[in-house]
Amino acid sequence: MKESDSTKGKRPDVAERSSRFPWRTCSLAAIACGLALVGPIASVPTPLAAPAIGEEATRALPEPPADGVMSFVVDDFVQPIVPGTESCPDGPALKLRDAYLHGLDPAERARLSRKENEKELTRLWQQTAFGENGTNICSQPDMFDRPLLRTVESDLAWGLDLDGDGGKGGANDCGQQDFVSPHGKRGIDNQEYRVMGCKPEWRGVDGMPSDQAVGMRQFHVSGEWTQVLLLRGVDSLENDDEVEVIYGNTPDRPFVDTQGQFLHGGTFTISTEPPRHRNVLKGRITNGVLTTEPTEIKLTQTWGQGGARDIRGNRAIWHYYEGRLRLEFQPDGTLKGLLAGYRPLFDLIISPSLGGPGSALVAGIDCAAELKTLRKFADGLRNEKTGKCEGISSASRISAVPAFVNDAPPHRKTASR
Repeated sequence: MKESDSTKGKRPDVAERSSRFPWRTCSLAAIACGLALVGPIASVPTPLAAPAIGEEATRALPEPPADGVMSFVVDDFVQPIVPGTESCPDGPALKLRDAYLHGLDPAERARLSRKENEKELTRLWQQTAFGENGTNICSQPDMFDRPLLRTVESDLAWGLDLDGDGGKGGANDCGQQDFVSPHGKRGIDNQEYRVMGCKPEWRGVDGMPSDQAVGMRQFHVSGEWTQVLLLRGVDSLENDDEVEVIYGNTPDRPFVDTQGQFLHGGTFTISTEPPRHRNVLKGRITNGVLTTEPTEIKLTQTWGQGGARDIRGNRAIWHYYEGRLRLEFQPDGTLKGLLAGYRPLFDLIISPSLGGPGSALVAGIDCAAELKTLRKFADGLRNEKTGKCEGISSASRISAVPAFVNDAPPHRKTASR
């Protein structure tokens, strides 16, 4: 379904948007945390339920708007975990300090662990973050040989079957073991979770939201990481063979309530100014689930729009090869599901790499160990010359609430006369 000439390019007023999105906001209780973050403390959505991953919708869904256009702003984007100690039986991935202690003989470890030797221990473990000629473990991770991270040992993970092998293995998977979803779907590709899923920042402590989940949420609230979805040609929320999906970045900051929940019906404009991106995807709806065909998807997270900070430039790149969305329509008008694809290995550590020695000394991040482990479990983007996989399967949990999105397609150059 295409926009008619009578509706194309027009912006509905507030009353029209209210009639198109009559669903109510469903707020979650705010979760307090001890992080010093910009903006109100926001709650973190609960883990994915089964239907968001791929089971058929069983609840009544509203009729689509008459013009077939639906818009959303993403309010949750984080790598999902499967909770439980069986995922990381050896314990969490070690920070630089703990990794240094772990490599010592028991007697020396016990001596340096005593309170009176804390200064000596700090000096020694921090030295491991630096090499010759001023190099450091995060800015130049290739110049350090570090032990592998502790990785996820469980067979369970959230994600999608990116290579379509159903868990049987394939020529392009570099021999990595596929996961099974918590609901029994085989062939799940998410080796990023294998590598990073035991990091304390990912897993959290005692059931509390992880630093990753809380931090990513705050980047959305601050406007530094706002993503929007624009759907065109929606004839039914149950089944529709052809839907255009625009997935992109916007510099616009979302409006939130007193609990940090995104308000429905906000207005956003997709930006194509660097470093932001606008992705055009081909989608279809089957049993209430929107899926898009595999293609290249680019998104960029930026610094410097939080108001309290004045740090300009890129923070992280989210570049998905063979990327795809799988999102389920909810009765309240929201979307829930996954974004998945293969990411270049270095993209996964670009944020701490930009932080350089601060990432190592303050956050204890061992960028060299992370990169080494990512290379071991790489399962995509095979280099035809070397035969090595240079990408890794990845999945992020997404939820989005109704909004109004102005599209800003790239300007076409006109032929000179």
